[in-house]
Amino acid sequence: MKPADLVHCSIRPTHINSYLIKAIEVDLRHINYGLSQTNGYGKKARSHFKIEDIVSFFESLNFLEINSESDGDWEYFVVDKVFFDQQKKYRVVFCIDQKRPDAGCVITLFEIKRGKS
Repeated sequence: MKPADLVHCSIRPTHINSYLIKAIEVDLRHINYGLSQTNGYGKKARSHFKIEDIVSFFESLNFLEINSESDGDWEYFVVDKVFFDQQKKYRVVFCIDQKRPDAGCVITLFEIKRGKS
């Protein structure tokens, strides 16, 4: 189920696999506070990303061929990429609805700490 408070915005056309993404929906609360199945969104911020940061990161995926997993009409992607600060790697998780192939839904973005993959 989609959260009610997603941020919607247009982006520069971004090619990912066979998709041409022109807009994204972002769960900024999940990105900045985390989410657990038992407690919901976290109370303490783990990051302070703005929508402009997420747009910039997503647009940097332009022309990537990315492995994905399908679940019904949804295709899910996970990408690990050095960005923002050349010493840090981030993981973005997003999905694309086959019924709306020009829009990406960014589920989360976070820094990968050393020792994790």
